[in-house]
Order: sequence, then C-alpha cells, then structure tokens
Amino acid sequence: MAQWVVVGVSGVTCSGKTTIAQLLHHKLPGPSKLLTQDFYFYPEDSSHHVPAPAGLNHHNWEVTTSVDIEKMLKDIRAILGSPPSRFKDPPLEDSSSGGDEDTTRLSTFTKAVLLIDGFLLFGYHELYEMCDLRYFITLSRSECWQRRQHRHYEPPDPPGYFHHCVWPEYEKHLQYVSTLHGIRFLDGTTPQGDTCNFIFDDVVNLLEN
Repeated sequence: MAQWVVVGVSGVTCSGKTTIAQLLHHKLPGPSKLLTQDFYFYPEDSSHHVPAPAGLNHHNWEVTTSVDIEKMLKDIRAILGSPPSRFKDPPLEDSSSGGDEDTTRLSTFTKAVLLIDGFLLFGYHELYEMCDLRYFITLSRSECWQRRQHRHYEPPDPPGYFHHCVWPEYEKHLQYVSTLHGIRFLDGTTPQGDTCNFIFDDVVNLLEN
C-alpha cells in the first residue's frame, strides 16, 4: 500500500462524483486506477436488500447493506498489492491536464493513485481508513431533486422514492460523515472541472511531500 495514494470521492447522488473521478483519472499521466462503488451493488434479487420506507414497492438502494462491500474491499486490496506499473495508461489527448508542467511533475513520482468514487464510501470504516485523501460533495435538496429527475436508473425510481428514501437516507449519512475527521466537503454546484483541478492539486502536493 506504500506504493499507492488512495483518493475517495463521495457525496450525494447526482453530485458529479463519478464524472469528477473520471476527469482526475484522465488528468493523471502517471499510473492510476479508478474504481466505482456502483459496480458493487447486490443484484436486485439478493437477500441482502431491505425494503424502502413509506410502503414503496422497491428496495432501499441508499444504505450500506445494498453494496457488496467485501467484494469491493477484496478488489481494492488486490490493486494495492499490485505493482503500480500495471495501471500505467497514457492520458487522453483532450485531457484538461494543465499542460506539460503537470506531466513532468507527476512522471517523476514512484507512487500510483487509486481513485474510488461512491455515495457511501465513508460509511464503511475500513474503506474510510484506506483513503489518504477524502472528499464529500454536497447539493441542496432542490438542486439534487432537479438533477435526479434527469437520471435513469435500473430499476427505475418509483414515485416518492426520492422524497421518502433518497433524501432522508442522504441526510442520515451526511450527519454521520460530518462526525468523521479528514474529509473535505465540496459544493456540487461548482463546475466539475474546477473541482477536479482542486483535488488534483491536493494529490500532487501529497505525492511531492
């Protein structure tokens, strides 16, 4: 794990977590790997799911039990135990990397960067502890609701799911995350490129020190 820097990007649904993590992944010219929590949801027919509140005929996908965290942690440990050179991909030509200066600086580092994004990352103590840098992106209820209406999920959100499940579960999670140390809270209405650059600078500073 000493060969890796682990960056966790979490926050409310529709806050741009995945897009920001992808931008960071493409911006880093050195070895990096991106892991997304959404790939670890249990299948719809899994017995791990609990019902959504308010009598909704739907699973509650907003809680930690909806994610196969053991499989996710196993994959993370495998990455951290691998030589960083396995994950050295060239940056995209249209990457907003900031130019040759960034490339020169990062190409001299021996550590790789593991980027993890997900809305419940810091709800798992072991995953929280693994992260060297932690970010949590927030939105107001009205902004989140507006964005959520333009997203398509499988299975689809039933009527009332956001108001009775998504937002109340987020508020519970935010209250818990607010008690943790070492998390930077960021505004989800900030342009995603600016947020990416902000986190990128933190990553570079950590790699240099």
